[in-house]
Amino acid sequence: MKSIFKITLLLCSVIILKSCSKDDNPTNPANNLAEKKTAFVENYANIVLASYEDSVKKLNELKAAVDAFVETPTTTTFENAKLAWLASREPYGQTEAYRFYDGPIDGADGEPEGYINAWPLDEALIDYVANGTGGQDLSDNRQNIVGNASKYPNLTKETLKNISGYNENESNVTIGFHAIEFLLWGQDNTAPSAKMSGQRPLTDYTTDANATRRGQYLKVATELLIDDLKSVTNQWKIGATYRESFLGMPADDAISMILRGAAKLSKGELAGERMAVAVKNQSQEDEHSCFSDNTNRDIFLNAKSINNIINGTYKRIDGTSISGTSLLDVLALINTKESTDLATTTSEVMTKVTAISDAKYFDFLIIGETLDNFNKPVMAAVLSLRKQGDLLAQSGKTITGKTIAPSV
Repeated sequence: MKSIFKITLLLCSVIILKSCSKDDNPTNPANNLAEKKTAFVENYANIVLASYEDSVKKLNELKAAVDAFVETPTTTTFENAKLAWLASREPYGQTEAYRFYDGPIDGADGEPEGYINAWPLDEALIDYVANGTGGQDLSDNRQNIVGNASKYPNLTKETLKNISGYNENESNVTIGFHAIEFLLWGQDNTAPSAKMSGQRPLTDYTTDANATRRGQYLKVATELLIDDLKSVTNQWKIGATYRESFLGMPADDAISMILRGAAKLSKGELAGERMAVAVKNQSQEDEHSCFSDNTNRDIFLNAKSINNIINGTYKRIDGTSISGTSLLDVLALINTKESTDLATTTSEVMTKVTAISDAKYFDFLIIGETLDNFNKPVMAAVLSLRKQGDLLAQSGKTITGKTIAPSV
């Protein structure tokens, strides 16, 4: 009887040992890394959806404010519409790192980024401008859509969308955040030292000859922006085709896409196109939100969108937070030094862009800055953003083996 018991115990031991073979051992570092990669991609998708949903919610509030303003244009409703536009930029600015990898926002099949956040724009295409400014071309009868009732008798969604980007000119922007911004603030023709945004008069929406058409344009552009951003948001919802495809691909492929977007925004787009170009040209026309002077927040929020991915967190507009496996968690399992360097650099970036945000007037801040002096606020942040972009690209190589180019 004892022999039978010993044989049974031995067989059980063999079975237990077999069930804990190397491939299935939860303490095996390789398995832990694979789980972390999957968890990081899933957390990223959750953050993407939450930030887009917050953006749509704020745009609906903008629409309500715009509708109220156009219905009853007063100083108060005008200011409320401007405040709603500024508030809508807060969550949207934190979505910019989801670009540059042919995702729902800017894929190769006509996805709508160019209809949402295109800049810089030729404001002369939309409404009146000061003579000789804003790319004004008096020989082009397609300009000044608001004042051109003979060519554009009806300001519909189709009309505005069809004109945007004509002649394959990227500055021919008729819709999106910055078209609405121009319609609310007007041109900023004051010197940067005046620290003033655009000063569009309320009479543009009351007694001006084109007041009614301008209000119609503002409402249609706002509705279009909501339509386009909803189309992106819907593709990240649970069960949506794109989200399922993204989560279903090999984790390394998804991580490479995520880090391509973050690296390109950090080094090529934000440090380059949105900051260094403005310093080089010493021109407020090259700042992102040049009509409202909200560029300081754009820079902070764009950097925050990258920081959210690195740290695996996002704070929603209702005050709740999404938190999960971060890029640093995954990277630390493979290369502790790279993880530490990235954590240090992204902290430096946020300190420097916070200083820019606090300074408020980006067009004033760039005066006197040069591309080769990194001791001033803007170029100091540019230097750290470039380093962060390079470290993100290196992280992608370390984690997935795939090469990422951080330039745009």
